[in-house]
Amino acid sequence: MHKININDNKIRTDLIIDKEISKNNYKIIDKSNNLKVLRNTKNKIHYTTIFYNDITDKDNFKNVEKVFVKELNKYIKKTNNETILIVGLGNNKSTPDSLGPNTIDNVLVTRYLFKEKKIEEGYSNVSAFNPNVMGNTGIETSKIIKSLIKEIKATKVIIVDSLKTNNMNRLGKTIQITDQGIFPGSGINNNRKEISKKTVGCDVIAIGIPTVLDIKSLVSEIDENENYIVTPTNIDFLILKLSLLLSNGLNISLHKNFIRQNNI
Repeated sequence: MHKININDNKIRTDLIIDKEISKNNYKIIDKSNNLKVLRNTKNKIHYTTIFYNDITDKDNFKNVEKVFVKELNKYIKKTNNETILIVGLGNNKSTPDSLGPNTIDNVLVTRYLFKEKKIEEGYSNVSAFNPNVMGNTGIETSKIIKSLIKEIKATKVIIVDSLKTNNMNRLGKTIQITDQGIFPGSGINNNRKEISKKTVGCDVIAIGIPTVLDIKSLVSEIDENENYIVTPTNIDFLILKLSLLLSNGLNISLHKNFIRQNNI
C-alpha cells in the first residue's frame, strides 16, 4: 500500500510481501484449509497477509472469510463509543479498481440510527464513503477523508482498496491488512498524499487485494517506457466475490449481531 521499488526494472507493487518474503521477515501464524497467514512487524508497523487458492467454492469462501475476520479483529480492537468510517477507494468505472466502492455497497451503515437513537446493542457506529478518484473530483482524497473525519468525529478509519502485485499467483488470492495506512495509486506510480494516523489524526487500517500486476513482471523484453497493466480475464466475477467477502468480514467484525449474507 506504499511504493516499493522491487528492482532496477522499476516493477512496482502495493504488497509488502512482494519485497519482504525473500528476507524471511514474516512469521507463519496459520496454515490450514489451503490457507496461509503470515505476519510482519517492522518499526511498530504491522502487516498481515492471507493467502488462499480459491473463493469461488462456497466452503472455500467461508473458510477465507473466517480467517479474514479473525485477523481483522486483531487490528480493529473495537472499544465502546467508537465512530468508524469505512472508505472504499477506487473507481467504479474501472473494474480492477472497483474493489473499494463495491465493498462499501454491502457494508452495514448505522450512523443515522445512532443519531436517531434507534439502534440496539451489538452494533457499531459505522459510516461508509467512496471519495472516487482525484481525476474525477479534482480534490486530494486525503483532504476529503480528513474533512469527513472532522465532520463526523470518526475515531477510526478503515480503508479498502485494490492493490497491485508483481506476482501473478497472488492476483485475487491475497488479502493484506496493515495499520500503516495507504498511499493511493502508488502501485501504478500515480502517488497521492498519504492517508495515515499522522495525516488524518486517527487510527487507519488499510485492507487490500491485488487485482492487477505490471506486465514487466511477466515479460522482460519490453521497452522501459511502455506501461501495461494486466488483470485476470474473470475480473468482474472476482470483484463481485472479493467485495462480498470483505464486506461480510467487516460487518461481522464490527457488528456483533450481524447476520452474514449467503448470496455467494
